[in-house]
Amino acid sequence: MPSLQLLQLTEHGRGLLSSRRKALLLATSIVAVGGTATAYYVQSRNSSKRLNSFGRSNGVNNNDESDQLIGNDKNVKKSRQKRGSLRSLQVLAAILLSRMGRLGAIDILSLVAIAVSRTAVSNRLAKVQGFLFRSAFLRRVPAFIRLIIENIVLCFLLSTLNSTSKYITGTLSLRFRKILTKLTHTQYFQNMVYYKMSHVDGRITNPEQRIASDIPKFCSELSDLVQEDLIAVTDGLLYTWRLCSYASPKYIFWILGYVLGAGAAIRNFSPAFGKLMSKEQQLEGEYRQLHSRLRTHAESIALYGGENREEFHIQKKFNNLVRHMRVVLHDHWWFGMIQDFLLKYLGATVAVILIIEPFFSGNLRPDSSTLGRAEMLSNLRYHTSVIISLFQSLGTLSISSRRLNRLSGYADRIHELMGISRELAVRDTSSQQSDGSRNYVSEATYIEFEGVKVVTPTGNVLVEDLTLRVETGSNLLITGPNGSGKSSLFRVLGGLWPLVSGHIVKPGHGSDLNKEIFYVPQRPYTAVGTLRDQLIYPLTVDQEVEPFTQSEMAELLKNVDLEYLLDRYPSEKEVNWGDELSLGEQQRLGMARLFYHKPKFAILDECTSAVTTDMEERFCSKVRAMGTSCITISHRPALVAFHDMVLSLDGEGGWSVHYKRTDSPALTESEFVKKSSSESERQSDAMTVQRAFASTKKDPAFSASRSHSLELLATSLTDGDDYAPPVFPQLQSVPRMLPLRVASMFKILVPTVLDKQGAQLLAVAILVLSRTWISDRIASLNGTTVKYVLEQDKAAFIKLIGVSVLQSAASSFVAPSLRHLTALLALGWRIRLTKHLLRNYLRNNAYYKVFYMSQVNVDADQRLTQDLEKLTTDLSGLVTGMVKPTVDILWFTWRMKLLTGRRGVAFLYAYMLLGLGFLRSVTPDFGDLTSHGQQLEGTFRYMHERLRTHAESVAFFGGGAREREMIESRFNELFSHSMLLLKKKWLFGIIDDFITKQLPHNVTWGLSLLYAMEHKADRALTSTQGELAHALRFLASVVSQSFLAFGDILELHRKFLELSGGINRIFELEELLDAAQHGGSLRTKSTELHSDDIISFSKVDIITPSQKILARQLTCDIVPGKSLLVTGPNGSGKSSIFRVLRGLWPVLNGKLIKPYQEVGSESRSRLFYVPQKPYTCLGTLRDQIIYPLSCDEAEKRIVHSVTEGQEPIGSTSVLDAHLKTILENVKLLYLLEREGGWDACQNWEDILSLGEQQRLGMARLFFHKPQFGVLDECTNATSVDVEEHLYSLATKSGITVITSSQRPALIPYHSVELRLIDGEGKWELRAIEQ
Repeated sequence: MPSLQLLQLTEHGRGLLSSRRKALLLATSIVAVGGTATAYYVQSRNSSKRLNSFGRSNGVNNNDESDQLIGNDKNVKKSRQKRGSLRSLQVLAAILLSRMGRLGAIDILSLVAIAVSRTAVSNRLAKVQGFLFRSAFLRRVPAFIRLIIENIVLCFLLSTLNSTSKYITGTLSLRFRKILTKLTHTQYFQNMVYYKMSHVDGRITNPEQRIASDIPKFCSELSDLVQEDLIAVTDGLLYTWRLCSYASPKYIFWILGYVLGAGAAIRNFSPAFGKLMSKEQQLEGEYRQLHSRLRTHAESIALYGGENREEFHIQKKFNNLVRHMRVVLHDHWWFGMIQDFLLKYLGATVAVILIIEPFFSGNLRPDSSTLGRAEMLSNLRYHTSVIISLFQSLGTLSISSRRLNRLSGYADRIHELMGISRELAVRDTSSQQSDGSRNYVSEATYIEFEGVKVVTPTGNVLVEDLTLRVETGSNLLITGPNGSGKSSLFRVLGGLWPLVSGHIVKPGHGSDLNKEIFYVPQRPYTAVGTLRDQLIYPLTVDQEVEPFTQSEMAELLKNVDLEYLLDRYPSEKEVNWGDELSLGEQQRLGMARLFYHKPKFAILDECTSAVTTDMEERFCSKVRAMGTSCITISHRPALVAFHDMVLSLDGEGGWSVHYKRTDSPALTESEFVKKSSSESERQSDAMTVQRAFASTKKDPAFSASRSHSLELLATSLTDGDDYAPPVFPQLQSVPRMLPLRVASMFKILVPTVLDKQGAQLLAVAILVLSRTWISDRIASLNGTTVKYVLEQDKAAFIKLIGVSVLQSAASSFVAPSLRHLTALLALGWRIRLTKHLLRNYLRNNAYYKVFYMSQVNVDADQRLTQDLEKLTTDLSGLVTGMVKPTVDILWFTWRMKLLTGRRGVAFLYAYMLLGLGFLRSVTPDFGDLTSHGQQLEGTFRYMHERLRTHAESVAFFGGGAREREMIESRFNELFSHSMLLLKKKWLFGIIDDFITKQLPHNVTWGLSLLYAMEHKADRALTSTQGELAHALRFLASVVSQSFLAFGDILELHRKFLELSGGINRIFELEELLDAAQHGGSLRTKSTELHSDDIISFSKVDIITPSQKILARQLTCDIVPGKSLLVTGPNGSGKSSIFRVLRGLWPVLNGKLIKPYQEVGSESRSRLFYVPQKPYTCLGTLRDQIIYPLSCDEAEKRIVHSVTEGQEPIGSTSVLDAHLKTILENVKLLYLLEREGGWDACQNWEDILSLGEQQRLGMARLFFHKPQFGVLDECTNATSVDVEEHLYSLATKSGITVITSSQRPALIPYHSVELRLIDGEGKWELRAIEQ
């Protein structure tokens, strides 16, 4: 039969082209759809032209209309309320359309072409399958063979089109992601937005979640929506035309009426999925941020023993996320039942009525001949395909609003990020232009503050009306108590904080710092890269004015005594310098960076607090010799000799300036501004600091320290000693085979059948059985329908409609419930696996060992969050995907055996085995590719998290461009890998789709022909023809279901390969954690004992994980009342001794005796550590002091110490009174009033200065009041008088301190000095005679 056979069935079919009514209907439909698409495209293009707020790749266009679309956050919020949260989606769509370029347009056009081609091929396939049904019914073998060959060719074309469509959709998603990521970076790295957003503005706390997670999810779902809607539109247009070609247009109106009515009902029932999705992403980001925070502060948390508190916060955030996800899943479940019933299952019943009606009363009624009935069966097959495809296309379009609502949740978050970035980027510029008299930053050859007011982002006034001028060649020293605004003054100078009032004059252009003013921050920052990159930062190798030679690098490092780094690390090796170098070495590297850049002005913000006094004086001399003017923040009076002026801040807004005469080293000509009538405690502290600086030529403590005689008690082995140090064991595990990892995984996920997840799996099996039975009934119903139509039994057909409605109701419950259980299974497994991993991760310092002692780079934060979530989601889909085809195969194989005998079953299993073997031979290694992709995703996100953590230092350096280059290089690696993975999936997808989905249909038709050839009844009888038609239709459904099930089984191989990458990443971490918990490779032959009254090292080697020996055969005893001072050059191993003492590093040999550290007990702590890097935990001001205890534990401890175990009423007040005394002792009592009381929750790391954070660390020491306190350079950011005061308090409290310090002023507070000589193993133990 020719391809236009159906057009020739009726008179009105043959007269299609002459029918004005249908031609007009068709033309109107095409014009309407095309016009709508064109209008939206033109509108998007015009809108995108107004989106100049995003500029181009090289800058930003300051068009005012851009602010209306993106920059104005208030307008964004209003538009969300008025326009159903689709405003952000429209803006992002316009941006993508305007920026996708020629390649993006080619992708869109290719998707359109593929959608049209796919629809045409599907239409032709439907016709051919109708002809195949007729040929099988009539037993015409030659015609059947020709048709089956055409069918195979069309199936292969369809597989190619499907795989190509997926490939182009993935490419379009990556292109969209690249556009939005680059665009976001353009705004994010402009005018230090990356700092202001998280540390000043505060509206967005985790921008990396939006950049690294929300953007890819948004782009993926948007590209999928574009693809599916294009296919739906082309299917709708084609099948509308085909339906009108041989049937009445009333069917179109019936279908449209039903779909529109169902769509309206669904929209009324639909929950706010956009808001739900937005909140879910916010909670995911907050949960991920806690893991990143743990990774950043791992050593400090481990030294404090804060695992329990960190676990509490992580579990709390995770539980909040789980509760919200349960709400989302429940809403998806009940709404899915309504949507599936109206659009899918009840719609299918309506479709059956529309399909059959023309065959009972229309022009498609069969005649009485066998040929006529065969033609009817062919027409029915095609008509069924047309109606079902039309229903599906219109249903897809009708539920697009729900998908758009979900997309809007991502779009709102991304648009908000862009809008706030735009606002922060232009805020300073606009404020400067609007008020040229006050807030204008001009340029000159000097630095001048005129009437400048320094205000924190929280509104606290630090400095009032500062007027000061620093000429070229002058040197300014800034002093004052912690938190008085010393560093904040330069945040205003550098443009990090807004200039509220006054006038600033400085060299260079703009409000930020530049090459004329170089800032060396108090927290040293090491960039990702080589040693050369550290020295020239923020420049890159391409930006060097003159090539930086190896000899110049060596000379520069020699100036700061770091030339040994050239021998220790290869010149081109990228190293994590923040972990490799000590704090003092990082500070010296920062000074070397200053010597390289040779600026006019250098701002030194307590950047030498961890180096010796001699080294500090050498730095100052070197800077002056370069001709660089210094503006120094320091607490060391010895530096007065290198400065001409001293600015003293009092912490209450007041300030004073002291000038040094040329003929006298003393400071005179004092001017004090804004001094209160009643002197506050902070102003008293400031006056103490001023007197120390004004009356000192040389650090008195340094000079006095020389008067203490030191008697040698012990020393290390000499070089001549024949001694082989032990090897530091690396954290490693023996990798298990993938099957063993899978078995271990299921042992965790489903420990017993009676478990909750076991019950859910049982429920899944029951639902799958129900769905299979319903599918079998539907297949039988389809065959019965064909039989009644062939027999023209309309009454029996009407009865079938009621049965179909009942089946629709059952299916609309079973299918959404199956999806809901699958999602619940994924969530339950995520909870179980997360708890299992965290149980090991946050015990025995395992998190620290994973990051610092593993041979491989383990991104545990990425694996515990995003990788684990993806693994459990994919795994639940895989497991339920295994249950479904397994049940289908068993059920329909039995059915198939009844119809075709063993031969059909043999065909089925032979096809499956051959197909599985072939697919396994051609499948790429998706496991490794997926694992590498997840690793690259984690690296990209970690770079953003690292930037947020070090945002202030990067901003002061002006390193935004450098950081952007590094982040985008990681993104480009991820982009290239994703494109490679897409190409491999495209080529494999063609074969996979053809073998698992398309080719089985041809086997189905072959079995149908064999069944028809063996049918022995009288073919002339109508009843026989009806039975044969019923059997063929039922057989086709049964065989199709069987082969689809086998196709799913074959596809499971690819899915499992992709899943294996995630399994390997998660269980590689699990094996490392298990090794960290049970010793494993870290076990040594040393002895570690516990005693309450002594700390004793006996012949203990201190060796780093990189096998560098720092102290050889260390022997030292520390008894109560005899404090120990550990001294030595930077990198000599002072902090490493404390790591061994705390148990972070193993005792490799010898014997270590120490008190047992009891965190959380009611009794007094025996041993407490205050780390070098201050750590402010999450929570209230009260939590900062009692850390790592909870409030309840702290109350019990206070009650136990005060009332000997009898809990009085008001234990909280007792605790607060005790904490208030401690704050007063460390001179931080003003925080209570300034921050709003004990229950104030702030981002303490940003709110408090470094000195205030260090004093909070000492407050923790005084609260826990241990017998031994380990103080690892934890007071070097405080003034000398405050430091001496803190050590006096420790002595009075009966705390024996073990101090690492470079300050000789602390010698009088210690009885013994352990001096590490050279960092090569030599040490001396000397007694300090007071």
